[in-house]
Amino acid sequence: MEYRVPAPMKALEALRHLFPDSSRRTLQNWIRGGRFQVDGEKLSRDDQSLLEGQVVSSHISFSAPKIPGITILYEDRYMIAIDKPKGLLSVPLDGEHAHRHALGLLRRYLGTEQIFAVHRIDRETSGVLLFARGKESEEKLKDLFERHDIERHYFAIVEGHLKESHGTWNVPLKELASYDVVAAPDGKPAVTHFEVERRSPKYTYLRLRLETGRKHQIRVHCQLAGHPVLGDRRYGSTENPIGRMCLHSLHMEFKHPFTEKMLSFNSPIPKQFKKMMIG
Repeated sequence: MEYRVPAPMKALEALRHLFPDSSRRTLQNWIRGGRFQVDGEKLSRDDQSLLEGQVVSSHISFSAPKIPGITILYEDRYMIAIDKPKGLLSVPLDGEHAHRHALGLLRRYLGTEQIFAVHRIDRETSGVLLFARGKESEEKLKDLFERHDIERHYFAIVEGHLKESHGTWNVPLKELASYDVVAAPDGKPAVTHFEVERRSPKYTYLRLRLETGRKHQIRVHCQLAGHPVLGDRRYGSTENPIGRMCLHSLHMEFKHPFTEKMLSFNSPIPKQFKKMMIG
């Protein structure tokens, strides 16, 4: 991405032409991270004077800012993908502190309000989570989710022995006034594909692919199959051996809605899950 300076100006003004949705703080963080060059030379100051005809360029990859408790998997001017830890909300709930959720942390540390949630994963679910940068990106990414043009894989440990080695759960789901989700003929279509990776004496280890993305879809489909997600008391689990719900957002893949480049984000299976698989 490049911007040819049309008249003498400061570097910060030129960067605002490149990234109109980004705050001054965000642009300054990107400068410190080594994201920008002027005529092939690293840009180090936001007040650097630029001359007419000089070219400011932006790298796709650069040193991402450090956000306590969050790992940034990918960032460009359109989106940011993170590895969300368990116990952190994706977006705020009523009464929650302003920055005790992934969205608030990103806005705070990146210094901009122009970051938007395009999907969510539950508080106790860990793994890949995607946010948009700017309203246009929000619209395009939400459209990808609505068209089911995003490949999403999860890993889960469920109670008991699932007999089938692979298959599909196709049960429409409906959210009640209590915020619980149940199977209902008049619910929204919900399709989950599953494949057994391993079985132990008490549990089954599943890789799941979402064809749709309804609230609590995997959790409810597992419950309806008679094998609730381990640690998920809300949907029928009676055990919690590692003190968390055993559901993890493992992989996300889609075509970039602006550059058309294929993007793939991955979060490793949590170590606690691996220990259970070995034990």
